[in-house]
Amino acid sequence: MRPIKAILFEPACLADAEGPFEDVAPAFTELKSMGIQLHTAPPPSSSLVLLNRDREGVATDADPAETLYITDNAAGLTKARAAGMIPILLMHDPDEAMRLVANNPAGGIVSLLELPDLIRFVAAGNAATTPLPSPLRAAP
Repeated sequence: MRPIKAILFEPACLADAEGPFEDVAPAFTELKSMGIQLHTAPPPSSSLVLLNRDREGVATDADPAETLYITDNAAGLTKARAAGMIPILLMHDPDEAMRLVANNPAGGIVSLLELPDLIRFVAAGNAATTPLPSPLRAAP
């Protein structure tokens, strides 16, 4: 996986009728300090296309393969994959998340606060090259 340069968020992953979720502001602050481009995805009825800054659409210079797409539904996972982006499942509802795992997201998070660590993990190259240590090997 290539380093992440941008994230597109479906609006339902950022707020509900009561306002923004409590993890949005601190997550955005840290992601911006890391130089990550943050965008809200277009409405579900429109196509998902990343365009450079001098065209219409979501303005970003990130390649789709360098862009996380945060969604909490099957349609979003399909849309992200079709656009060549990295679909990440935001698991607000555990029961729904269990059903959506069958759609094979590239990853899943419970809170937006997990995104900076995910990006650092990918940037370090650990996602593809370094297996996680086995706790059994550490036992005496």
